[in-house]
Amino acid sequence: MRMWSGSHKDNLKDHDQKFNEGNLLTRGQTVKNVPKDETTPLILKAGQMSLHHPTVVHGSDLNRSNDRRIGFVIQSYIGTNVKQILGKNSVQLARGVDNFNFHEKIGRPNLLMDRNDLKLKKKENDNLQKIFYKGSNKKGSY
Repeated sequence: MRMWSGSHKDNLKDHDQKFNEGNLLTRGQTVKNVPKDETTPLILKAGQMSLHHPTVVHGSDLNRSNDRRIGFVIQSYIGTNVKQILGKNSVQLARGVDNFNFHEKIGRPNLLMDRNDLKLKKKENDNLQKIFYKGSNKKGSY
């Protein structure tokens, strides 16, 4: 993976939506004209991961190995003072007190594969899809 150092300090970058086959990104997001000489390689070994600010421009070349590449995103970890303006999503309070009440609170799952918990998960995933694809005329298949 390569990171464009300092890119998170500027405004959000315009992204092209490519929807490439096999691309696991929601919209196949690509930033044009990334100055490669201003990027830093981040070489990860098997089992390692990168935690970085979501607006740091980052990416990887094609996976040329015989093994899959796995990405794990903590997408919706937000402070209680953040109001979602693109749609609706519920939250589980990790700690502290919510003095803003911008979000519907949901509880933790009751049991593994509980029917009601699975319905709630589907509802929340559907809400996130509406946010992720807002303004797009296409939806990725991954």
